[in-house]
Amino acid sequence: MNIQEFSLIPADYREKDPRTLPYLYPTTLNIVAYAKKMQEFSYYQALEVAETLAKMQGFVLLPWSCIHWERARNLGHDRKIKIGRKSFFLLKTDEMTKTEKRKLENLISEMKTG
Repeated sequence: MNIQEFSLIPADYREKDPRTLPYLYPTTLNIVAYAKKMQEFSYYQALEVAETLAKMQGFVLLPWSCIHWERARNLGHDRKIKIGRKSFFLLKTDEMTKTEKRKLENLISEMKTG
């Protein structure tokens, strides 16, 4: 599996675009459910932009859960991207450790199956 070609974004997130719901259901729309759907949709939109820019510069977006906390602290804020409440780090594939690659591959396989 080539790490450069993966994506943290679900393939079908654009099919569930909630922006049309207020127009289609103006009186029966549950505001709380709509807010949650909009929050998830805008998170994936921002993640898609960040991932595209990272790939254009030759980086990979590595989630916080895949990196050791000391290494994350040493990378500093110039390589950190925060989207919503989640943090991601810009790393080149040759800078990644074996453990980080393994954790990233496990995360991607979980996303595909789950």
